[in-house]
Amino acid sequence: MRTPPWKNLVRELSRSGFESPYLDRLKKKVDVELATEELEKEIVQEMASALGRAGDKVDYALLRLDVVARAIDDASTPGERRAEVARWNALREEAIQARYELRIHREAVGIRRNRVLETMYPIPPRRRFVRAATDEDEPRRA
Repeated sequence: MRTPPWKNLVRELSRSGFESPYLDRLKKKVDVELATEELEKEIVQEMASALGRAGDKVDYALLRLDVVARAIDDASTPGERRAEVARWNALREEAIQARYELRIHREAVGIRRNRVLETMYPIPPRRRFVRAATDEDEPRRA
C-alpha cells in the first residue's frame, strides 16, 4: 500500500520545525500510526525472543541429559547407576515437556510445520537400570 503524499509532507515539515495548526492536526494522525508501527515491531521482536527462549529451554534439557548420560557411564556402583538412571528418566520427561511447549509456542505464532522439532531436538529413549556383569553384588532386600 502506497503512503499518501500528505504523510510525507507532514514528516518533512515536522523535521524542519514548520508550525501550523493544520500541520498539528495531521501530525497527530501520523504520530499515532508511527507509534502503532513501533508497537507492532516490538511485539514481533518479543515473539521472536520468546521463541528463542523456548528453544533454549529444550537445548538446556537435552544438555542436562548428556551430562547425566556420562554420569551413568561413570557410575562406580549399582546404586549410583540406579540413581543416575532415575535422574535420566526424570530429565527426559522435562525435555519432552520443553519440546512440547516449544511446539505450542510455534503454533501460537502461526508456525504450523513442526515435524522439524523432532529432528532438531531428538529426545533419547527411556533408560532402564541393568546390572553390569562387573558389578559387585549388593545386599538384596527381603
